[in-house]
Amino acid sequence: MDPILYSAAMRGNIGDSNFLLADHLKRDEENGYQVTPKGNTVLHVAALYGHSDFAREVLKITPALLCCQNKKNETALHIAANEGHTEVVRVLLACTRDHNTKEKLTRMTDASRDTALHKAVRSQHLDVVKLLVEEDSEFEYPPNHAQETPLYLAAESGFHDALINILESCKKPTYAAGPSNRTPLHAAVIQEHKDCIRSLWRWNKPLCDEPDLWGWNSLHYAVKLGLIDVVSYMLGWKKSLVYLPAGIENDWTTAIHIAASEGDVNMIKKLLNHCPDCRDLLNSNSQNALHVAVLNNQDEVVRSLLDSDKCDSLVDEPDSDGNTPLHLLAASGNHVRELINHPRAKKMSFNKQNQTPLDIALLCAATTKKEKLMEDLCSIGRFGKRDFEVKRKYEYMPNPNDETGTGGKLQQREEDHDNANKAEQIVVESIMKSAQMHIVVATLIMTITFAAGITLPGGFESDPDSPNKGMAILIRKISFRAFVVSDAIAFTCSAVPIFIYFLMALIADTSPLILKILQKVYDLASKCLSLSMLAVVIAFATGMFATLSHSLGLAVTVCSIGSLSILLYFLVVIYMGSIVIRDIIASYILYLRS
Repeated sequence: MDPILYSAAMRGNIGDSNFLLADHLKRDEENGYQVTPKGNTVLHVAALYGHSDFAREVLKITPALLCCQNKKNETALHIAANEGHTEVVRVLLACTRDHNTKEKLTRMTDASRDTALHKAVRSQHLDVVKLLVEEDSEFEYPPNHAQETPLYLAAESGFHDALINILESCKKPTYAAGPSNRTPLHAAVIQEHKDCIRSLWRWNKPLCDEPDLWGWNSLHYAVKLGLIDVVSYMLGWKKSLVYLPAGIENDWTTAIHIAASEGDVNMIKKLLNHCPDCRDLLNSNSQNALHVAVLNNQDEVVRSLLDSDKCDSLVDEPDSDGNTPLHLLAASGNHVRELINHPRAKKMSFNKQNQTPLDIALLCAATTKKEKLMEDLCSIGRFGKRDFEVKRKYEYMPNPNDETGTGGKLQQREEDHDNANKAEQIVVESIMKSAQMHIVVATLIMTITFAAGITLPGGFESDPDSPNKGMAILIRKISFRAFVVSDAIAFTCSAVPIFIYFLMALIADTSPLILKILQKVYDLASKCLSLSMLAVVIAFATGMFATLSHSLGLAVTVCSIGSLSILLYFLVVIYMGSIVIRDIIASYILYLRS
């Protein structure tokens, strides 16, 4: 485009002594319209910068530019709507010669199939939205390539004023399925725009029934997001919504299952208030809400359901694999006493693998909660603790009829248990060996710092007539005080690991709980020892500075040399870290090549 014409369009300059717009435009009309690298005409440029008078003058001279499109198939109306230049939009619409031309202009789409109304809604320019809807209220605005209608965009972005304007002014507002087959109500619920939800629901209540690509309707998303008031007025209109499945084919759930998986006790109460019998709903795995709550470790939901006598039937209900909620609790390794001690859980129950909850608990990895769970399971039903101990002894005896000589799967379980114990024993031995080396270092530091505290640098006041007899001579120097404090810190931080390692030697054991304690106190002792070593270096530097302060250069030199150990330590740590990172990257590259 001619630089003079482009500059005039940017500034909105219609003409002066050096420039006449009409001459340039007539010349362009004869030789072909000039455009920018993006394909924008002079009218596009004027619309971009919001110069309505310039746009009006251009259209008076060359009205054919009104429907010209750039390389993205955008008209000047698209650009003005996107930028929110209301006056330019008004001028463009007013310059159409007849009603058909105006309809053609408002309905033209760009490369993404966006109309000017799409652009205005997405950019949230309410005045432009009102103007465009008023000019073509009978048009059913179709979805763009992303399946978004202007109504969907308004709902998704929470542009409530535009949404109301479209619903009230458009005679046939399009609510066709949007992205992932979702309605505008889906979009408003997922983004939690409650004003838009309320308006859409009042305008077209059956939108609640519409499922998306994954089989979820608006109620399902409202339940998942905890929008209790939204769920309340949806169910107030149509209670059967709560029974509709959420999902596709052989993998689906229901609203109460969704609430249980999210741990939303208040939502479950709201659903049960509207539809008390929805507690009996099952998902595609024949699991009730209690099953789902146990699977997702939602203990509060489990307790809430068990508080009601009406939910007793859920306790011993088997799923498609024959597992009751108690079976699933045993598999999770969790511990909810209210479920274990429930009267209906005290009878023997077997799943399709002929396993009781106790059998499943035995297969789980050892944890503190598992021990409590097994103890409680042994105390209920016909399978008491004594019987359990006898059964354990019997099951781990070799079977002479077993051709493999392993005693079966349970004997293999015993071997796995032994292997785990050996691994724990190795860990304990490794910790204790490291502790032996650490205790030598800690003892050495403790001895040195004790000696340094008794024989302070600079000596003591020995004048028998002095009131400060026996006091440190350098006590008034800041560097000496820093020496005393850092020496005390080093002494204390080396004494603590000695006590800890002594305690570790007394309680060393391979049980999981003791192993965890050993690891924690070992880490604490290591940190204290590191701190004591740092304090020793500081004590050395400050002590030397206190005694050599009359020769400042020598004092600084000695302190700097003494402090190099800290710098070297961090350099070694960084070097080791770089080696580890390099090895990780090399391993990852080899993995990708393989």
